[in-house]
Amino acid sequence: MLKIIVHGLGRLGRSVCDLAATDTSEYGIVAGIDIATDTDPGFPVYTDLADCTQAAHVVVDCSVAPAVRGVVSRALAKRLPLVICTTALDDATMATIHAAAQEIPIFLSANMSIGIHLMSRLSQMAAKALSGAYDIEIIEKHHGGKLDAPSGTANMLATGIVDTIGDRDLVYDRSGRRQKRAATEIGMHAIRGGSMVGEHTVLFAGEGETLEITHNASSREIYARGILRAAKLVATKPAGLYGMDDLLHE
Repeated sequence: MLKIIVHGLGRLGRSVCDLAATDTSEYGIVAGIDIATDTDPGFPVYTDLADCTQAAHVVVDCSVAPAVRGVVSRALAKRLPLVICTTALDDATMATIHAAAQEIPIFLSANMSIGIHLMSRLSQMAAKALSGAYDIEIIEKHHGGKLDAPSGTANMLATGIVDTIGDRDLVYDRSGRRQKRAATEIGMHAIRGGSMVGEHTVLFAGEGETLEITHNASSREIYARGILRAAKLVATKPAGLYGMDDLLHE
């Protein structure tokens, strides 16, 4: 059984715990780390990974961006493999992750859905085939409680396209502009409301036709499933930085 510590017991962290509970022969949540410790999820909850005394094979981070550097340093001190699912990470946090990955295995992805990963590849293929003739816009929709905008997944999709076809200007707001759209733009649009789990669309708009590549998440279980697969993978790996490509090729 893979023994897991879940860092961050919000919506996604709870989904990971719920899914793991459906296969206790394969996975076991041995502890949680969260600022709120007044709940009883069925395992001990600590406010800091440094205080956790339970033995584990891997730490799964489902927290918020400001907490990630701390969990990386704690996982490094305990020599525990780490899965990072949190988005909107700044340059200093990314530098901390890359440094720690020299000593422990770390799995990092802005989105843990295999479908999203395939969507990114399809978007890159389309961008390469249509480059120069089609305008590109990225639209994402999430629940009203999501903190970052645009989503980490939208930024990941944009980065994949830019890496494929060259420099583009990511435009996040046109409200103050009175000018034609530049061919080098990629428009980034964030919609927030209700309980939407997540929808992402890459729109290619040409003369007389449009092509849309869309992924719609109807349940957080898709992310939880990817997280547990990543936890199983990284728990067996040597030090290094791993991602969705490694999971798909395993």
